[in-house]
Amino acid sequence: MRKLNTALTVLAALGISTGVALANQAPSFAQVDSNHDGKISKSEASKVTGLSAKFADADANGDGSLDAMEYRAAVNKGDHKKGGGY
Repeated sequence: MRKLNTALTVLAALGISTGVALANQAPSFAQVDSNHDGKISKSEASKVTGLSAKFADADANGDGSLDAMEYRAAVNKGDHKKGGGY
């Protein structure tokens, strides 16, 4: 029983650290903003797996694009992982 608890603890820790690693692998705002206009269009968002599907939710101010804060919030929230991650 003790070995099982230890194994489960290790597996849980690995799962948590893997999630953090995925979030750290998200492309930077500058990488996604390919035309460098300071915002991410829906077309640019399509380059990030799963972000297009969550674009409307990520666009907090409803202006049809993502600013740096909206993009970072979406990445930290894990929206990109729901579509398959990167």
